[in-house]
Amino acid sequence: MKSTGAPTKSAGPRVRAFRLTPEGLAWLGATLLVGGVGWWKSLYALYLLGLFMSALLGMNAVLARRQVRRVTATRAPGPPVFAGEDARVLVRLRNVGSGPATVGVAESPGADGAAWFVDGLPAGGELDCERRRVFRTRGRYGAPPRIHSGFPLGFIRCERAGAVGGETVVLPAVGRADPDGMFRWLSRHAGGGAQARRVVRRATTEPADVRGVRPYRPGDGVRSVHWRSSARRGELMVREYDTAPALDLFLVVEPYLPANPTAADRVRLEAALSLAATVVRCWCRDAGTRLTVLVLGPDAVAVAGPPTEAFARDALVPLAGVVGSATFDPPDPSAFGSALARSARVVVSSRPDGTTATALGRLTGKPFVSLDPAVPLPWYTPLSV
Repeated sequence: MKSTGAPTKSAGPRVRAFRLTPEGLAWLGATLLVGGVGWWKSLYALYLLGLFMSALLGMNAVLARRQVRRVTATRAPGPPVFAGEDARVLVRLRNVGSGPATVGVAESPGADGAAWFVDGLPAGGELDCERRRVFRTRGRYGAPPRIHSGFPLGFIRCERAGAVGGETVVLPAVGRADPDGMFRWLSRHAGGGAQARRVVRRATTEPADVRGVRPYRPGDGVRSVHWRSSARRGELMVREYDTAPALDLFLVVEPYLPANPTAADRVRLEAALSLAATVVRCWCRDAGTRLTVLVLGPDAVAVAGPPTEAFARDALVPLAGVVGSATFDPPDPSAFGSALARSARVVVSSRPDGTTATALGRLTGKPFVSLDPAVPLPWYTPLSV
């Protein structure tokens, strides 16, 4: 089950549901037929057989309930993942009863969730049920796992919710971005002024100051081959250069959605969030300078950190659950800190008029450039293309 807030608490382990399986329905029909014929025709053997068959149904319900009561299931939290990315789902089972338990466990309701069958989990035993799963849409997936059992005959199934535990945070899907093209575009359109630029040494094969040579890697250009070094070492060597890409990046995300949104408005919002996620991840993978992310909303807080994969995912967590809004209060100027002067200042917004960048420029005294998901960018390819 997908939600956009905190996981919903279950009613607790005492809440159980019984239902007849298709086999159980067939058995119940046969029981009524045999018992009815025996009573109607005064055939006591058939009548007693019908009673015995109904007793088996009752025994199945009692034993299935006992199996379910013995087991606790808790969803283990995991790191944030991007939509479309292979994710690890882990449910921890523990037998708290006095005998072995045979149960089935579903990671979440619905056909797309992971499911396991556990046969004879010993008393006091623990088991980690793990599976890989791909989440197609962003959100917070935190429904408690479901425990069920039809032991031993499978005629009646008893089911209850597991413990409320961790959730899987699914971030917006990312598109494809050309890092060098993005850096050049941002430096040209969203730079913080030449006096604020700070040189960051980054190894590249683009012409600049020669840094040294290194072994050839697939994809290196032929023009970069250093033939003298290659002849001397007996293997292809290419020149490695130093370049200075770099400002820091200050990214503002505005999840705008009209008061009465259409399907196109919702698609535009998802496209904006995907663009923002792509910029953040690309910057953290290739830029080598700090990044600050500010998501507009009721609790807008700027999050700054180093260009690492872990920080990229943590900074994008607010985007997993946003539902969009038609109005946003202006952020407190103190939220921007001193990072603006030395940063490329970018606003990614699903608002079609692009006025947010202008408003932030007036608020901070620093110009912002607006990225519109509907306007093609030379360095960005949306996921759907």
